[in-house]
Amino acid sequence: MQDLNDVKKLIEEAKNIYLIPAENSKEAIPTALALFYTLKQLDKNVNIIIENFPEKFKFLIPSSDFISYPRNFVISIPSSITQVSQIYYEKSEESLKIHLTIDQGNIKKDNISFYYTDARPDLIISLGIKDFRQELENKLNQFAFLMQSDILNIDNDVQNNKNFGKINLVEDCSISKIVLDIIKSIKEDSLKKENATCLLTGLINYSDNFTNSKTNSIVLETAGILMNKEGDREKIVKELYPSKVEGEHKEIVNAVLAKLAEQNLEINRENILKYFEN
Repeated sequence: MQDLNDVKKLIEEAKNIYLIPAENSKEAIPTALALFYTLKQLDKNVNIIIENFPEKFKFLIPSSDFISYPRNFVISIPSSITQVSQIYYEKSEESLKIHLTIDQGNIKKDNISFYYTDARPDLIISLGIKDFRQELENKLNQFAFLMQSDILNIDNDVQNNKNFGKINLVEDCSISKIVLDIIKSIKEDSLKKENATCLLTGLINYSDNFTNSKTNSIVLETAGILMNKEGDREKIVKELYPSKVEGEHKEIVNAVLAKLAEQNLEINRENILKYFEN
């Protein structure tokens, strides 16, 4: 994987960040939400672009008072009315005053308009997207300014990803593992219960609740780390598989995790492999 110090620097230098998850990915949306929580903890302005939010992931959505979108307040004066040569402002505890130096013409109240616009992102983080331009083609009329920003490209499809980012973290593993490594590199103690639960949701969905062929020692080790950080596995399984019968593979996973906890052993790849060897 590319040096995570480069990723850390890119994120630290950005103030306005857009997260764009692929909507057809098993992990992209929950891992985007994990990054949302992390970046908000770092006082970043964060926006997630999702058109159709899956019902099964709605339990991960933060409360509305936690979300604040970066907005620009625009004051517009037609250049045909007047010529402004200088703009400056005075800011105090009581007010903000904006001063215009007018060379020609006069400004009337009716000539001035006010409106909000979305802030141009300093950084875009894409998750599970193979080809940025192609997959966002229908959105570019609305979000054309996205093409002017730096992109951190996160994906696990090494065969089809176009490596379109300034930094490309494209690895043959779960996206949850890649994002976990990013969060830990940014700030070790930033992995709280809410983002651990989001990452664990992505991992469980990626492995079909630890039942498919992707369930290896790395997946189990990552799950152990997230559960140690209070990732709520019971709630996740209840939300993702409300009527699914518990299977043999899940029982194996429970047995492994319970055995390691019983012996007070750290949940890591080495101890998981020792369990299966014995």
